[in-house]
Amino acid sequence: MQVPGWLAVLPHGERIALSLRAAGIPVAVGEDLAAVIGAADRPVVLIGHFTAAPTAVRHAQTHSDIAALVLVSPVLGTWDGASDELAGLMDEVASGPDLGALPTLWLHGSDDEIVPIAGTRAGIDRIRGSAFEEHVADGLLTDGETVTRVLEFTRRVI
Repeated sequence: MQVPGWLAVLPHGERIALSLRAAGIPVAVGEDLAAVIGAADRPVVLIGHFTAAPTAVRHAQTHSDIAALVLVSPVLGTWDGASDELAGLMDEVASGPDLGALPTLWLHGSDDEIVPIAGTRAGIDRIRGSAFEEHVADGLLTDGETVTRVLEFTRRVI
């Protein structure tokens, strides 16, 4: 298997990281995104899953050190389960700039009850840039579909 010429970076999300590694994708997980991305020896695809999505988006809004952004079932917009800290970060994202020309992929399941798509769409619409793609899976988004979509996306944009 050929190793991709890019690095997947996640603020957290070991389950997604495990699935990406199983597909042969080099992965780094760490909350200090500046350090992890700064140490990368190849283009970085920043992946924000669930509650890590606001952190990933905020990094993309304030830095130019990533090649692409992927949001997997992201907590953006409105979400009843947000802590005060997470809600504050979601507000920062909502009041920040859109993602401009940064290649961005949003993946979500239509039947996701933990992160309902309607609340997320409100947040997505605030940050959507000119190079934005979305894929809403029928039912729930699986790890296998996530990896497949990430690989298809990165082949086109990296």
